Amino acid sequence: MATYTYPISMPTNVGFVSSNWKLERQVAVTESPFTGQQSTYEYSKALWKGTFTLPPMKRSDASQWQSFFLKLHGRKGTFLAGDPDAKTIQGAASGTITTTSALSIGDDTVPISITASNGTVAFKAGDYIQLETGADAKLYMVVNDATVSSNATTLDIEPYIKDGVASGANVDYTSANAVFRMDINDISWDADHASKYGFTFSCTEDL
Repeated sequence: MATYTYPISMPTNVGFVSSNWKLERQVAVTESPFTGQQSTYEYSKALWKGTFTLPPMKRSDASQWQSFFLKLHGRKGTFLAGDPDAKTIQGAASGTITTTSALSIGDDTVPISITASNGTVAFKAGDYIQLETGADAKLYMVVNDATVSSNATTLDIEPYIKDGVASGANVDYTSANAVFRMDINDISWDADHASKYGFTFSCTEDL
């Protein structure tokens, strides 16, 4: 019986034609019926979610995606994915980047060591980073420009750190992903009279 080591990687032979990408939070709001005054409570939930549509493709390309979906065994398996429209950072970061202190759950800043000239904008708001690897990979967005000073800077991120990270950990900014799980167990595909296949699927970050 074939076994798979999760998370697996998505095929790269065909790119997406459209995607919907979001961060889902849970915030409770109560409002006084007498004064209208509101109060909020933010729960810890903050999950990346994506819906992806692939272009029409012939069987030779479709087979790779069919195999990928089937290897997941519905919602059992996991895979690596990220925002498909933001794979390249806008900042000027290069080389190896590491954290300079340990990070705890709930932190929203990441101090890093980076080799760059003073004044270099290493990351711009909207860039993604990945911390940890494999089944522990977590995806974060930099929400403020980060300027280098003395080969260091601090990244303001969202959402907050979801798992502890050691000092000296690698910061991946070239292929930033998180671990995802399919939203439903069933996977289907369409095919037309010209044997062109089509796929749309949705998934949610797995913690």
